[in-house]
Amino acid sequence: MPKINILKEAEKIKKPYIPYHLVNVDNFHVFLGLFEGDYKKHKHPYDEFFYVVLGEIQIEMDKETVSLKEGEGVLVKKNTWHKSKAKNKAVVMLFEKIGMQSDFA
Repeated sequence: MPKINILKEAEKIKKPYIPYHLVNVDNFHVFLGLFEGDYKKHKHPYDEFFYVVLGEIQIEMDKETVSLKEGEGVLVKKNTWHKSKAKNKAVVMLFEKIGMQSDFA
């Protein structure tokens, strides 16, 4: 398998909040996402992991808001309502179970 240059792949993303597929790891997708502005409040039946590659984001959850900078990540546990937002453009790597669906508020 060839190596992946995450920053070069991130340059291909043009629209915010449209997952850009990198690879599958067993039963999980690894996506890149361009975060800009607010995303809709939602939850999933499985855990989801966010890792900030470039920029800064916030994840608003049921009981807390987590601010993440480059090189930081957070695990959002299954069935936790959450909403992401970014004041400026940010690139985030997401780890999600294959076939995971979202329930929106």
